[in-house]
Amino acid sequence: MTILIELLGSVALLLWGLRMVRTGVMRAYGTNLKRFARRSEGKIFPAFLSGLVVAALLQSSTATILISASFAGQNLIGVGSAFITMLGADVGTSIAVLIASQKFTTVAPLLLAIGVFGFIGSKENKWQNVFRAVSGLGLILFALLLISNTAGELSKFEQFKSLLEIFSNQPIFFVLLALVMTYLSYSSLAIVLLSVSFLATGVIGLNEGLYLVLGANLGSGMLPLISSWNSSVVEKTPIIANLLVRIFCIIIFYPFVDLFAQFFLSFASMELVPALYHLTLNLIVAVIGIAFSTQILGFTSKLELESNTDDTNSDSKFLESDDFSMPAVSLANAKRQALRIAEVSQNMVVSSLAVMRDDNDLLRNEIIKNEDTVDNLFDSIKLYIAQILQEELTPAESQQALNILNFTTNMEHIGDIVNNSLMDISKKKISKHIQFSKEGFSEIISIHEVVCSDYDLAISTFMSNDCELAKVLYGKKQELHKLETKSVSKHLQRIGKGVTDSLETSSMHIDVIRDYKRINSLLSSIAYPILFASGEILETRLKQNS
Repeated sequence: MTILIELLGSVALLLWGLRMVRTGVMRAYGTNLKRFARRSEGKIFPAFLSGLVVAALLQSSTATILISASFAGQNLIGVGSAFITMLGADVGTSIAVLIASQKFTTVAPLLLAIGVFGFIGSKENKWQNVFRAVSGLGLILFALLLISNTAGELSKFEQFKSLLEIFSNQPIFFVLLALVMTYLSYSSLAIVLLSVSFLATGVIGLNEGLYLVLGANLGSGMLPLISSWNSSVVEKTPIIANLLVRIFCIIIFYPFVDLFAQFFLSFASMELVPALYHLTLNLIVAVIGIAFSTQILGFTSKLELESNTDDTNSDSKFLESDDFSMPAVSLANAKRQALRIAEVSQNMVVSSLAVMRDDNDLLRNEIIKNEDTVDNLFDSIKLYIAQILQEELTPAESQQALNILNFTTNMEHIGDIVNNSLMDISKKKISKHIQFSKEGFSEIISIHEVVCSDYDLAISTFMSNDCELAKVLYGKKQELHKLETKSVSKHLQRIGKGVTDSLETSSMHIDVIRDYKRINSLLSSIAYPILFASGEILETRLKQNS
């Protein structure tokens, strides 16, 4: 019993280390990684490489796949590019497994020491997150050492050996076991590393270890689909395509496990075979996926049916109740609907760049239609909040109702900015057949990426009511102001030099940047009531920054 508890604790430590790496990297370089992924649009090798690098850094193909799917859903990248990025992500985690499976006995404590003391000694938030990731990597390697030692003790128990012998001729058991374990741990990387440790200590045989790898790979394809089950068709299409090509390759690999085992043993140690098998499988998945991407995505699209989740009539389904006797329930309904309006307006902001980049008139018309959805949602929420305020509320409930109204008002204003200004600018740009200068549009992309990142932060701040998040969001306003000032200055310099594209789009460039600044200001203002309520900043200072 003691050994099982130790093994469970070691696995928990491994999962926590993976989480620390993912959190640290995303907080320190999340915007840069997303920018790297977005700029790979339309190019096979850059898209594949971006998925590989991001997944290797995050130690998670699932996180990378979900990021790529969300970009596809927001029209930042095409479905094909998202699919290829996902294939690269799976190869990226395979490389991470290969590296982590080596016995770095002295590296683990060194990384822990660097990470912990660096985190304690650093005052800058970015460097704290870098050291958080370093210490997480140390925890991963340390956990693998613990698992290896514990598994070695477990292999000495005759009862455990007898149990494994029962299933030794039933490989499907090990595939399903790994699938379940991947789902429970939410990490295929952890399960593959676990199989490496079990194999190294003799807990399982080589073939059983490879069947566990197959199950973990199947789980890695299913996890993103489960996480995005209620997402749009566009988001789910590359995820399902990735799962289908993965299932196809697993079926091909399944009958030849013994053959692969003997082949890898001819030039590698037994402990290294699962990692090499994992990498080989994902490389073949990638080759087949890229070679037949058009056919696979076409088949996947036929499987997908149009959902009615975006139907306007269903937008107000949570606000239909006439019973306001329980304000907490009513406020929860209003908050849930506020997220819906945030989702629609955020999609408008994110998609606005694609309209200007590609002169996409079809997407422009879709954005304009979304403005009607935003207005309808805002009207229904406004009326609903007004009815809630007629009830006897506690001061906290009254403030919550006003915060929801303030949030949705900002979302509606953002929708107006996109519809009435950015889409008008796009219309003029399309009709006049003019383009921003390469340098100018690069500046617009940078500002747009900051706004998109701040949008996620604003929604998280609204949902959590967290003061620390509100502080970060509050500081973002000045960061974007500096970017805007710098961009306008460079734009005027280009005009002074007579750059043709800059001359043709002079007013458009400045208007687009200032529209994004206005949107970011509305997002930053979501932090104000939270900071004021916590006493972090004075009300007079809030008014000065509004």
